Amino acid sequence: MSEQITEQVNDSIETQLPIVTYSDVATKRTLRHPAAQIKATLEQAIAQEEAEHAQAHAAWQALLADIQAQIEHAQAHNAANPDDQIDVPELPAEPMIDMAKRRACYEVKNVEVDLELTTEAQDSHIVYDDDALIAYHHPKTIAHSDEHIEAIKRERFKTQRAENVAAITVEVDKMLFDGDELSQSRMTRAIILMSDTDTQLWVLANNEVVEVTREQLKQACVLSAQKQSELWV
Repeated sequence: MSEQITEQVNDSIETQLPIVTYSDVATKRTLRHPAAQIKATLEQAIAQEEAEHAQAHAAWQALLADIQAQIEHAQAHNAANPDDQIDVPELPAEPMIDMAKRRACYEVKNVEVDLELTTEAQDSHIVYDDDALIAYHHPKTIAHSDEHIEAIKRERFKTQRAENVAAITVEVDKMLFDGDELSQSRMTRAIILMSDTDTQLWVLANNEVVEVTREQLKQACVLSAQKQSELWV
């Protein structure tokens, strides 16, 4: 008989899960454990918290009927006995989960906002996704005018256009030429100074040094100018 009791106790100990708290989650984050491990620990802590809350809530509900009966009895007594008042008990507070503690352990993701193009003024704030266990941090924004936004967009367009022009390359006879504005100027000068039979050493886009003809440079220059015109529109 004693052996059976011992086995039952051992089985109970083996099946009992270790207690995991939000402090354990914070510790793992401080020690830079892998994100997957931190999330798994958080999920375990949440599961245990919700199980404990379910038990506490069930016990609270079981008390309500008895406490309500005591309240009604006290109220009836006080109404019938003005000179012999008794204390009226209060309903116990409903058990609640402290979401602040849970949310403090969520993965933090900073929401990327183009602060130069915002149209609404908002203070920095956090949006919690309780299903994904993520806290989205939104930055403070201001309401920019339409004129400001248009000016910013125009400047960005010009900057991007300049970068695109600087990155122009064209292919002539299986040779890849740089086609930016400086390269076009160099090709134009070479074309003017070269005869149709001349050749010249030229550094290609891949830094390979090759010998090119006037006609090849002319083709490369024309193609580069065409690409730049397309970008400029």
